[in-house]
Order: sequence, then structure tokens, then C-alpha cells
Amino acid sequence: MQSKRILIVDDDVLNRELLQTVLTRSGYRISHANSGTAAITSVNTDPPDLILLDVRMVGMSGYDVCQHLKSQTHTRQIPIIMLTAYDNAEERENARLAGADEFFPKMNGWQQLIQRIQALLD
Repeated sequence: MQSKRILIVDDDVLNRELLQTVLTRSGYRISHANSGTAAITSVNTDPPDLILLDVRMVGMSGYDVCQHLKSQTHTRQIPIIMLTAYDNAEERENARLAGADEFFPKMNGWQQLIQRIQALLD
């Protein structure tokens, strides 16, 4: 069975590289985008099995990207986990309203993130 592919969307190269290292070690194939518009193009060209989407990016926010992808019939079934450094009720509500499948504060740890990814992909 081929491993699942995850699209990492973050405008910070260090965050993308760190996530890629952690997820590759867990057996996932990785692609990445450095902006919201690049993410939408990537998903439309070659849809991933799951998207890890940073909330705060220059230009198009993660919420905008999520809302766009969830409004399209050909991309709405792709699970999206919103990643953020901000864990508060407003951020959680914004993620829910945008259509995110999960909201994950970055400080919660890699093992918990891997568990959530596995749950969404099973």
C-alpha cells in the first residue's frame, strides 16, 4: 500500500521543514506550499490525502484557504488540520466556521499531531 501524502502549507520555511521531517519519519509522503494561492493551485493539480494548514500567512490566511477548498465539490472531502500558535476560543471558532476538520495548537506536540492525522486518514 502506498503511503498517504500530506500537503504542508506554511509561509515559514523552517516550520515546513520541521513538519516534513517529523511526518516523513512517520511514513508519510510530503508536498508543501508557501502561500495560500500556491496551496490552492497544488490541491487543484494534485490533491493530497490531507492538508496541514497554517492559520497566519502573508496574503491569503489559512482560514481563507480552508473556506475556499471546503466550498469546492472536488476538494471539500480532503481533511484539513488548521495549525496555529494561538490556542483560544476565537481561533477555534474561526477554524470551525472555515470548515476545518481539526484545529491543532502547535505547542501540543508532534505525537498528538500524528495521532490526529492517523485518525483522519483511517
